Amino acid sequence: MANTRLSIATHPGFPSDMLDRAIPNGKSGLLIASGMTDFGRALMAAERDNSEVMLLFTPTVADVLDVVSASRSSRPEMGLVVAVPGPVNGELAEALKAGADEIVVLPAEAPAVTSAVHKALARVSAAHVPATTAEACPVVVVLGPKGGVGKTTVATNLATEFVRRGHRTLLIDLDLQFGDVGIVLGVEPERTVFDLVSAQGRLDGERLEGFLGHTADGVHVLLAPVRPDQAEAVTSERLTEILSVARAGFQAIVVDTPPAFTSTTITAIDTAQHAVLVGTLDLAGLKNAKVGAETLALMGFPADHVTTVLNRADSKVGLLPGDVGKVLAAPPDASIPSDRDVPRSLNSARPIVASQPRSKPAKALRRLADQVSAAVFEAREE
Repeated sequence: MANTRLSIATHPGFPSDMLDRAIPNGKSGLLIASGMTDFGRALMAAERDNSEVMLLFTPTVADVLDVVSASRSSRPEMGLVVAVPGPVNGELAEALKAGADEIVVLPAEAPAVTSAVHKALARVSAAHVPATTAEACPVVVVLGPKGGVGKTTVATNLATEFVRRGHRTLLIDLDLQFGDVGIVLGVEPERTVFDLVSAQGRLDGERLEGFLGHTADGVHVLLAPVRPDQAEAVTSERLTEILSVARAGFQAIVVDTPPAFTSTTITAIDTAQHAVLVGTLDLAGLKNAKVGAETLALMGFPADHVTTVLNRADSKVGLLPGDVGKVLAAPPDASIPSDRDVPRSLNSARPIVASQPRSKPAKALRRLADQVSAAVFEAREE
């Protein structure tokens, strides 16, 4: 894969010791196309060098707002990263509003800055998927910033319900290091997303089909790599390509994500038409769900395109329904009760909406599918 072309602009007053630690090196997958100390000329240099991302080192966010705004207007396809010494005291929102794709609070080491550059590129790449393709096949991303909240249970049951309702559905396991979709659906990892991105040749619908597994209930599945060290091969750019091809051949795509806003998760969010945010009835689970909602808002994801789900909602843990509303600032849109049939369905490798359709969790998951379907299918048909 070709290196990402990067332009760097540094304010004359930026601390040199902090800059030396943060500059990406030659092994980062980045090609530094230009370097400037004049913000006024930085955008012209980036355009001249056909840079894919511009990285701005600035002592304050206010110093770069004009160039960020101008760049977003003249070159919306170029990623923008602002690196600023902390504390930022509320300046993050100003930079994001002006058009920055990523913010790095310094001091930070070069790998953190490099990661921000790749995330910015992933965001702008996902944003330029043709609208007609997006309308043809909605992407639903299932999120949960805390591990163990039930994302995979929600994602697998949601995909199964979509199929039952007549939608040809692809489920992508984007927990690239520790994904469990294959295990809970009984799909052997004969081929995974790692094998797909490692294969030679042009990716098209026919080639994609050759790397998919299939469940007993008709869901097509793109599994996570079998080893954690294979995860880094699945870049944001390759994921954007996979999603673009998949949308031409499917009627719905559900993406199960890891408990972190990784670069590939951000790509999926930027591509998605709807997000399902899962939390649990405990303070840590609720706090992380709130942080997740706030992060989506900072990314510009519409709040009315987010469905919040409280999993294990009837657990006797000393919290009341009113406590949930106080933490999340609003009641959850859907609640799934605790039930022994849920772990039983996971161990039997079949979603509970199919294996125990009359159980309370299955009924709650079908109601969730009703809500999401109304948002991504029925609204599109109107």
